[in-house]
Amino acid sequence: MKDLLKGSSFKVLIIAVVVLLGLIIYTTSAGGSIIASLLGFVSTPMQSVATNVTGSVTEFLDLDGFSKDELKALVAALQEENSILQDRLVEYDGMKQENERLKEQLRISQADPEIEMRSAAVIGRDPNDPFYGFSIGVGTLSGVNVGDPVITSQGLVGVVSQAYATTSKVDCLLSEEVQVAAMSIDKQESGLVGCNIMMASSGLLRMDYLSPSTKLEPGDIITTSGAGGVYPDKIKIGQVESVEKSEMDVSRYAVIRPFQDLSAVTEVQVIVSFPGKGEEDATTDPSASQGSGEEDAE
Repeated sequence: MKDLLKGSSFKVLIIAVVVLLGLIIYTTSAGGSIIASLLGFVSTPMQSVATNVTGSVTEFLDLDGFSKDELKALVAALQEENSILQDRLVEYDGMKQENERLKEQLRISQADPEIEMRSAAVIGRDPNDPFYGFSIGVGTLSGVNVGDPVITSQGLVGVVSQAYATTSKVDCLLSEEVQVAAMSIDKQESGLVGCNIMMASSGLLRMDYLSPSTKLEPGDIITTSGAGGVYPDKIKIGQVESVEKSEMDVSRYAVIRPFQDLSAVTEVQVIVSFPGKGEEDATTDPSASQGSGEEDAE
Protein backbone atom coordinates (compact mmCIF):
# COMPACT_ATOMS: atom_id res chain seq x y z
CA MET A 1 0.00 0.00 0.00
CA LYS A 2 2.89 2.35 0.88
CA ASP A 3 4.52 1.55 -2.48
CA LEU A 4 1.30 2.46 -4.28
CA LEU A 5 1.07 5.85 -2.51
CA LYS A 6 4.68 6.59 -3.38
CA GLY A 7 4.29 5.65 -7.09
CA SER A 8 4.37 8.22 -9.93
CA SER A 9 1.00 7.09 -11.32
CA PHE A 10 -0.70 7.87 -8.03
CA LYS A 11 0.86 11.34 -7.95
CA VAL A 12 -0.41 12.06 -11.49
CA LEU A 13 -3.89 10.91 -10.50
CA ILE A 14 -3.88 13.23 -7.44
CA ILE A 15 -2.82 16.21 -9.60
CA ALA A 16 -5.61 15.48 -12.15
CA VAL A 17 -8.23 15.31 -9.39
CA VAL A 18 -7.06 18.60 -7.91
CA VAL A 19 -7.17 20.35 -11.30
CA LEU A 20 -10.65 18.97 -12.00
CA LEU A 21 -11.93 20.14 -8.59
CA GLY A 22 -10.48 23.56 -9.26
CA LEU A 23 -12.33 23.84 -12.58
CA ILE A 24 -15.61 22.76 -10.96
CA ILE A 25 -15.25 25.35 -8.17
CA TYR A 26 -14.42 28.08 -10.70
CA THR A 27 -17.33 27.39 -13.09
CA THR A 28 -19.76 27.05 -10.17
CA SER A 29 -18.75 30.45 -8.81
CA ALA A 30 -19.23 31.87 -12.35
CA GLY A 31 -22.82 30.61 -12.43
CA GLY A 32 -22.39 27.62 -14.80
CA SER A 33 -21.14 24.05 -14.87
CA ILE A 34 -18.08 22.47 -16.44
CA ILE A 35 -20.26 20.06 -18.43
CA ALA A 36 -22.37 22.87 -19.80
CA SER A 37 -19.24 24.78 -20.73
CA LEU A 38 -17.77 21.82 -22.56
CA LEU A 39 -21.06 21.18 -24.42
CA GLY A 40 -21.25 24.84 -25.33
CA PHE A 41 -17.71 24.75 -26.65
CA VAL A 42 -18.64 21.89 -29.01
CA SER A 43 -22.14 22.99 -30.05
CA THR A 44 -21.61 26.72 -30.58
CA PRO A 45 -19.83 26.39 -33.98
CA MET A 46 -22.50 23.95 -35.24
CA GLN A 47 -25.30 26.31 -34.16
CA SER A 48 -23.57 29.11 -36.02
CA VAL A 49 -23.39 27.09 -39.24
CA ALA A 50 -27.04 25.99 -38.97
CA THR A 51 -28.13 29.57 -38.36
CA ASN A 52 -26.26 30.81 -41.43
CA VAL A 53 -27.73 28.08 -43.68
CA THR A 54 -31.25 28.67 -42.39
CA GLY A 55 -30.86 32.38 -42.99
CA SER A 56 -29.68 31.84 -46.56
CA VAL A 57 -32.57 29.48 -47.40
CA THR A 58 -35.08 31.84 -45.81
CA GLU A 59 -33.66 34.72 -47.81
CA PHE A 60 -33.82 32.63 -51.04
CA LEU A 61 -37.40 31.52 -50.44
CA ASP A 62 -38.64 34.74 -48.90
CA LEU A 63 -42.17 34.87 -50.32
CA ASP A 64 -43.66 37.21 -47.74
CA GLY A 65 -43.73 40.03 -50.25
CA PHE A 66 -45.79 38.08 -52.83
CA SER A 67 -49.56 38.13 -53.07
CA LYS A 68 -51.58 34.99 -53.74
CA ASP A 69 -52.08 35.95 -57.41
CA GLU A 70 -48.37 36.66 -57.82
CA LEU A 71 -47.51 33.26 -56.39
CA LYS A 72 -49.95 31.58 -58.82
CA ALA A 73 -48.36 33.48 -61.72
CA LEU A 74 -44.90 32.41 -60.57
CA VAL A 75 -45.94 28.76 -60.39
CA ALA A 76 -47.54 28.96 -63.86
CA ALA A 77 -44.38 30.50 -65.32
CA LEU A 78 -42.21 27.78 -63.81
CA GLN A 79 -44.54 25.06 -65.14
CA GLU A 80 -44.42 26.60 -68.63
CA GLU A 81 -40.64 26.75 -68.54
CA ASN A 82 -40.50 23.12 -67.42
CA SER A 83 -42.80 22.11 -70.29
CA ILE A 84 -40.55 23.89 -72.80
CA LEU A 85 -37.49 22.11 -71.42
CA GLN A 86 -39.28 18.74 -71.67
CA ASP A 87 -40.20 19.45 -75.31
CA ARG A 88 -36.59 20.29 -76.08
CA LEU A 89 -35.45 17.07 -74.42
CA VAL A 90 -37.91 15.02 -76.52
CA GLU A 91 -36.75 16.84 -79.66
CA TYR A 92 -33.13 16.15 -78.76
CA ASP A 93 -33.79 12.43 -78.21
CA GLY A 94 -35.60 12.24 -81.56
CA MET A 95 -32.71 13.94 -83.36
CA LYS A 96 -30.23 11.64 -81.64
CA GLN A 97 -32.13 8.51 -82.77
CA GLU A 98 -32.48 9.84 -86.30
CA ASN A 99 -28.76 10.56 -86.36
CA GLU A 100 -28.01 6.96 -85.35
CA ARG A 101 -30.31 5.64 -88.10
CA LEU A 102 -28.62 7.82 -90.70
CA LYS A 103 -25.18 6.72 -89.54
CA GLU A 104 -26.21 3.08 -89.93
CA GLN A 105 -27.69 3.80 -93.35
CA LEU A 106 -24.44 5.49 -94.40
CA ARG A 107 -22.40 2.53 -93.18
CA ILE A 108 -24.44 0.03 -95.21
CA SER A 109 -24.49 2.32 -98.24
CA GLN A 110 -20.72 2.60 -98.18
CA ALA A 111 -20.47 -1.21 -98.12
CA ASP A 112 -22.80 -1.46 -101.15
CA PRO A 113 -23.46 1.91 -102.83
CA GLU A 114 -26.06 0.38 -105.16
CA ILE A 115 -28.45 -0.40 -102.30
CA GLU A 116 -30.99 2.36 -101.60
CA MET A 117 -32.54 2.45 -98.14
CA ARG A 118 -34.92 4.35 -95.87
CA SER A 119 -34.31 4.69 -92.13
CA ALA A 120 -37.25 3.99 -89.84
CA ALA A 121 -38.17 3.58 -86.19
CA VAL A 122 -40.42 0.83 -84.87
CA ILE A 123 -43.59 2.64 -83.78
CA GLY A 124 -45.78 -0.25 -82.65
CA ARG A 125 -46.18 -3.98 -82.03
CA ASP A 126 -49.21 -6.23 -81.85
CA PRO A 127 -49.00 -7.97 -78.45
CA ASN A 128 -51.16 -10.80 -79.83
CA ASP A 129 -48.79 -11.53 -82.74
CA PRO A 130 -46.78 -14.67 -81.85
CA PHE A 131 -44.35 -13.89 -84.68
CA TYR A 132 -43.29 -10.43 -83.38
CA GLY A 133 -44.40 -8.38 -86.39
CA PHE A 134 -44.17 -4.60 -86.00
CA SER A 135 -45.07 -1.26 -87.59
CA ILE A 136 -42.56 1.35 -88.76
CA GLY A 137 -42.82 5.09 -89.32
CA VAL A 138 -42.21 5.24 -93.09
CA GLY A 139 -44.48 4.37 -96.01
CA THR A 140 -45.17 4.87 -99.69
CA LEU A 141 -44.49 8.61 -99.52
CA SER A 142 -40.90 7.68 -98.68
CA GLY A 143 -40.68 5.10 -101.46
CA VAL A 144 -41.43 2.04 -99.28
CA ASN A 145 -43.52 -0.71 -100.88
CA VAL A 146 -44.82 -4.18 -100.09
CA GLY A 147 -42.06 -6.76 -100.44
CA ASP A 148 -39.18 -4.48 -99.44
CA PRO A 149 -36.63 -6.22 -97.21
CA VAL A 150 -36.12 -4.84 -93.69
CA ILE A 151 -32.73 -5.07 -92.00
CA THR A 152 -30.70 -3.88 -88.99
CA SER A 153 -26.96 -3.70 -88.46
CA GLN A 154 -27.21 -7.34 -87.27
CA GLY A 155 -28.88 -8.60 -90.44
CA LEU A 156 -32.24 -9.40 -92.03
CA VAL A 157 -35.29 -9.04 -89.77
CA GLY A 158 -38.28 -9.27 -92.12
CA VAL A 159 -40.19 -7.87 -95.09
CA VAL A 160 -42.79 -5.14 -95.61
CA SER A 161 -46.21 -6.82 -95.83
CA GLN A 162 -48.43 -3.70 -95.88
CA ALA A 163 -47.50 -0.16 -96.92
CA TYR A 164 -49.50 3.00 -96.29
CA ALA A 165 -48.69 6.67 -96.91
CA THR A 166 -46.57 7.26 -93.81
CA THR A 167 -46.42 3.88 -92.05
CA SER A 168 -45.83 0.25 -92.95
CA LYS A 169 -46.31 -3.18 -91.38
CA VAL A 170 -43.40 -5.60 -91.29
CA ASP A 171 -43.69 -9.38 -91.12
CA CYS A 172 -40.81 -10.69 -89.03
CA LEU A 173 -38.59 -13.58 -90.17
CA LEU A 174 -40.35 -15.67 -87.52
CA SER A 175 -43.63 -15.37 -89.44
CA GLU A 176 -44.90 -18.46 -91.26
CA GLU A 177 -45.56 -16.17 -94.24
CA VAL A 178 -41.89 -15.28 -94.74
CA GLN A 179 -39.47 -17.52 -96.64
CA VAL A 180 -35.97 -16.51 -97.68
CA ALA A 181 -33.64 -18.12 -100.21
CA ALA A 182 -30.46 -18.57 -98.21
CA MET A 183 -27.00 -20.07 -98.35
CA SER A 184 -24.04 -20.94 -96.16
CA ILE A 185 -21.00 -18.72 -96.61
CA ASP A 186 -18.68 -21.44 -95.35
CA LYS A 187 -20.06 -24.47 -97.20
CA GLN A 188 -21.75 -22.77 -100.20
CA GLU A 189 -24.92 -24.82 -99.67
CA SER A 190 -28.33 -23.32 -100.38
CA GLY A 191 -31.74 -23.81 -98.78
CA LEU A 192 -34.94 -22.03 -97.80
CA VAL A 193 -35.17 -20.28 -94.44
CA GLY A 194 -38.60 -20.16 -92.81
CA CYS A 195 -40.28 -20.72 -89.47
CA ASN A 196 -43.31 -22.18 -87.72
CA ILE A 197 -45.13 -21.25 -84.56
CA MET A 198 -43.30 -23.84 -82.46
CA MET A 199 -39.86 -22.55 -83.46
CA ALA A 200 -41.01 -18.92 -83.31
CA SER A 201 -41.72 -19.30 -79.60
CA SER A 202 -38.00 -20.02 -79.15
CA GLY A 203 -36.87 -17.29 -81.55
CA LEU A 204 -35.37 -19.84 -83.97
CA LEU A 205 -35.49 -20.29 -87.76
CA ARG A 206 -35.33 -23.37 -89.96
CA MET A 207 -33.33 -23.83 -93.18
CA ASP A 208 -34.97 -26.58 -95.26
CA TYR A 209 -34.05 -28.50 -98.43
CA LEU A 210 -30.54 -29.48 -97.41
CA SER A 211 -29.22 -32.70 -98.93
CA PRO A 212 -28.78 -35.85 -96.78
CA SER A 213 -25.03 -35.41 -97.21
CA THR A 214 -24.98 -31.75 -96.15
CA LYS A 215 -21.75 -30.50 -94.65
CA LEU A 216 -23.41 -27.77 -92.60
CA GLU A 217 -22.45 -27.79 -88.93
CA PRO A 218 -23.03 -25.65 -85.83
CA GLY A 219 -21.41 -22.23 -86.12
CA ASP A 220 -21.78 -21.89 -89.90
CA ILE A 221 -23.05 -18.46 -90.98
CA ILE A 222 -26.21 -18.24 -93.07
CA THR A 223 -26.94 -15.29 -95.39
CA THR A 224 -29.41 -14.45 -98.13
CA SER A 225 -28.50 -15.97 -101.50
CA GLY A 226 -30.20 -13.35 -103.69
CA ALA A 227 -32.14 -16.04 -105.56
CA GLY A 228 -35.57 -14.89 -106.79
CA GLY A 229 -34.74 -11.18 -106.61
CA VAL A 230 -36.67 -10.67 -103.35
CA TYR A 231 -33.66 -9.98 -101.14
CA PRO A 232 -30.15 -8.77 -101.93
CA ASP A 233 -27.47 -11.41 -101.58
CA LYS A 234 -25.11 -11.73 -98.61
CA ILE A 235 -27.42 -10.16 -96.03
CA LYS A 236 -26.69 -11.88 -92.70
CA ILE A 237 -29.45 -14.04 -91.20
CA GLY A 238 -27.96 -16.14 -88.43
CA GLN A 239 -25.81 -19.06 -87.33
CA VAL A 240 -26.44 -22.79 -87.50
CA GLU A 241 -27.23 -24.31 -84.10
CA SER A 242 -27.85 -27.89 -85.23
CA VAL A 243 -28.60 -30.04 -88.30
CA GLU A 244 -31.59 -32.40 -88.13
CA LYS A 245 -33.28 -35.04 -90.31
CA SER A 246 -36.46 -33.89 -92.02
CA GLU A 247 -39.73 -35.37 -90.77
CA MET A 248 -41.11 -35.66 -94.32
CA ASP A 249 -38.29 -37.11 -96.46
CA VAL A 250 -34.59 -37.94 -96.58
CA SER A 251 -33.48 -34.31 -96.69
CA ARG A 252 -31.99 -32.42 -93.77
CA TYR A 253 -32.73 -29.05 -92.20
CA ALA A 254 -30.67 -26.68 -90.09
CA VAL A 255 -31.85 -24.87 -86.97
CA ILE A 256 -30.76 -21.22 -87.25
CA ARG A 257 -30.29 -18.70 -84.43
CA PRO A 258 -30.84 -15.19 -85.89
CA PHE A 259 -28.10 -12.63 -85.25
CA GLN A 260 -30.77 -10.06 -84.38
CA ASP A 261 -33.13 -10.53 -81.42
CA LEU A 262 -36.30 -10.29 -83.51
CA SER A 263 -38.51 -9.54 -80.50
CA ALA A 264 -36.54 -6.42 -79.57
CA VAL A 265 -36.05 -4.51 -82.83
CA THR A 266 -36.33 -0.72 -82.41
CA GLU A 267 -34.53 0.81 -85.43
CA VAL A 268 -34.47 -0.57 -88.99
CA GLN A 269 -33.43 0.14 -92.56
CA VAL A 270 -35.86 -0.62 -95.41
CA ILE A 271 -34.14 -1.61 -98.66
CA VAL A 272 -36.23 0.04 -101.39
CA SER A 273 -33.89 -0.71 -104.30
CA PHE A 274 -30.99 -3.05 -105.02
CA PRO A 275 -29.35 -4.63 -108.10
CA GLY A 276 -31.36 -7.61 -109.33
CA LYS A 277 -34.55 -6.70 -107.47
CA GLY A 278 -37.51 -8.62 -108.88
CA GLU A 279 -35.40 -10.80 -111.17
CA GLU A 280 -36.27 -14.50 -111.06
CA ASP A 281 -33.44 -17.04 -111.05
CA ALA A 282 -34.76 -20.55 -111.55
CA THR A 283 -31.25 -22.01 -111.61
CA THR A 284 -30.90 -21.37 -107.89
CA ASP A 285 -34.24 -22.83 -106.78
CA PRO A 286 -33.48 -24.14 -103.26
CA SER A 287 -35.82 -27.09 -103.71
CA ALA A 288 -33.48 -28.39 -106.42
CA SER A 289 -31.03 -29.48 -103.73
CA GLN A 290 -33.74 -31.74 -102.29
CA GLY A 291 -34.08 -33.58 -105.59
CA SER A 292 -30.33 -34.09 -105.91
CA GLY A 293 -30.30 -35.36 -102.35
CA GLU A 294 -32.93 -38.02 -103.12
CA GLU A 295 -30.91 -39.16 -106.15
CA ASP A 296 -27.82 -39.43 -103.95
CA ALA A 297 -29.80 -41.48 -101.44
CA GLU A 298 -30.86 -43.91 -104.14
